[in-house]
Amino acid sequence: MRNAIAELGPPGRSLALITTGGTIFQRVDPATGSMAIAASLEDILPEASWLRSAGVASWEHVDLAVRSGAELTFPTIFRARDAVRSRLGACGAFVLVTGTDTLEEFAFVLELLLGAELVASGAALVVTGAMKPFDVEGYDGRANLQQAIQVSCSVPAARFGVLVALNDAVHMARAVVKRDSQLLGSFASRTGGPVAQVRSGRVCWYAGSPPAEDGDGPLLLNAEERAAFAALDAAAVEPWTRVGIWTTGVAGFVPEGLLREVVGLVVAAPGTGSLSTALTEALAAWTARLPIVLVSRCGVGLNYDDAYYRGSLDKYTARGFLVAGGFEHLSAVQARNLLILRLAAGQIRPSKT
Repeated sequence: MRNAIAELGPPGRSLALITTGGTIFQRVDPATGSMAIAASLEDILPEASWLRSAGVASWEHVDLAVRSGAELTFPTIFRARDAVRSRLGACGAFVLVTGTDTLEEFAFVLELLLGAELVASGAALVVTGAMKPFDVEGYDGRANLQQAIQVSCSVPAARFGVLVALNDAVHMARAVVKRDSQLLGSFASRTGGPVAQVRSGRVCWYAGSPPAEDGDGPLLLNAEERAAFAALDAAAVEPWTRVGIWTTGVAGFVPEGLLREVVGLVVAAPGTGSLSTALTEALAAWTARLPIVLVSRCGVGLNYDDAYYRGSLDKYTARGFLVAGGFEHLSAVQARNLLILRLAAGQIRPSKT
């Protein structure tokens, strides 16, 4: 249902509010002592006068009813993608309210699937949530939703595709990471700082546009790959979701049983993705049959360094490991999602039987 806001002042944007549940709507159930979805969107939505002042002329609510961030699946991600895509042109601003446990993945995959379409249509999608439940002192959900709406209606936001807004900071979906499991300031940009902040009730932009597609940005997709991802649906992706993440350390190993069960593997290794000779040999025996992506287990940085450690890229790519081609700047979680989409789109074709 679309909710019209009285026309008092200049016309504003039509806003679509998409919700999947999460901590932002949770409070304790006195009968069970467990957390449950109890608050509604209307409980935390700003008043009509504030919405109007923020540039919203009308809004509608799309409830995907997922409940917990831990329950996020690719079908839900595609439902959110389709909810936005079907309203491009009719709505100029989108806000997705979801659980913060998987928020960084939700936003990142939506950027891969939808980012270019959003930019082309001049609309922004801002993802938000809350770190504290509805009934806890210092609840951050109302402020985060309010700021996400402000950002979605801000003209510069339309140049970025998918953004994340929490705790007064705005991050690109391609760069955001949840770095703490509890704090209000859990979300940050992996490289650099936020592209904007909300200060004194205003959105202050520090970046005019995202990195150029032909630059050294944290994620580069060519036009062919964007088109391939845009054509995907949940059914195409589902067979490829069994991509694992394995972190190595001192005396690192990867069980062969795991390699037999997955359709792809992301290995998070020390430093710039360094593997021992023994582990390199063991995994290289699988790379012809199984796509294995090598990333750094560090919070920030490339997964190879040919400037200082010359030959470090060829050392692994010559053995069949996937290192470059868009994986360079990614965390293990991001690399997993990119690999899933590339497998589903036929960009990578494993020969494992």
